[in-house]
Amino acid sequence: MNLEEAIDSICKPYPQKALVQAAAELSERYHHKQAHITELHRIAYVATRLPATYAVLRKVFSQVEIPSTILDCGGGPGTSIWALLDYPVDNLTLIEQDPEFVRLGKKLSPKAPFSVSWKTGSFLNLKDSADLLLFSYSLNEIPQEKLSAVIEKAHKLTNNFLVVVEPGTPDGFERIRKIRTQLLSLEMSLHAPCPHHNACPMSKGDWCHFSARLSRTALHRTLKKGSLGHEDEKYSYIIASKKPHTPTGARILRTPLKRKGHTAVTLCTEEGLVQKTFTGKERKNLHWGDLIVH
Repeated sequence: MNLEEAIDSICKPYPQKALVQAAAELSERYHHKQAHITELHRIAYVATRLPATYAVLRKVFSQVEIPSTILDCGGGPGTSIWALLDYPVDNLTLIEQDPEFVRLGKKLSPKAPFSVSWKTGSFLNLKDSADLLLFSYSLNEIPQEKLSAVIEKAHKLTNNFLVVVEPGTPDGFERIRKIRTQLLSLEMSLHAPCPHHNACPMSKGDWCHFSARLSRTALHRTLKKGSLGHEDEKYSYIIASKKPHTPTGARILRTPLKRKGHTAVTLCTEEGLVQKTFTGKERKNLHWGDLIVH
């Protein structure tokens, strides 16, 4: 059973009209940073948000060599299980404070080729270690005055990697920027998206974010009230490690501007933001978020 089939199976017992209403309520509650309160809200989350977060995690995980043990801090309905199915993982532990989401995640999840364990509780009380600690769309849910302490504890507990994914909004990027500064102060090495360890060159009013495109099912279009057959999920992220690593190259920060005979791109480099023009065949393979290796 693939992800689309699993979501359809979870949604099937519920009237579509009720799911549409729950999806609308869920969207409104997110605007006010309120949690899910009913079973239908959780089902609507699975139908409308899980495909997008899955697409994002797939892109983020492709940026680094995934280790054997992973701790997902704020696991939700188990999105990371689906995103890691093709990786040589030995053990994945998910920490989720909502027991109903844990129950739903266990029901929804596929039979993984690695060990999966769930723990009900808050990652604010984190005590477990792993080769990679993941915070996927979860740090925006905690009191922001606790953010620095959470990152410091995560740094102590990870054996190597720390991966943080946030919404691709100005607020989401500002969290990533603060975390980036803290990780560098803790002497961690950056892997992605930053191609250097210098000061972040993004100016006020601009933010570093990327996009993951996912196909929409008929149910997804209905619940999101969308007409297109796809959706573009914007996200910001950072990957760092305790083991020394020297990032190289230049990251494409925006959609390349294709013109007749040339393509203009904005690059994040050691020298800051650079505008570069490409000509010839090489310009056909330039995509937002790609790393160009010198």
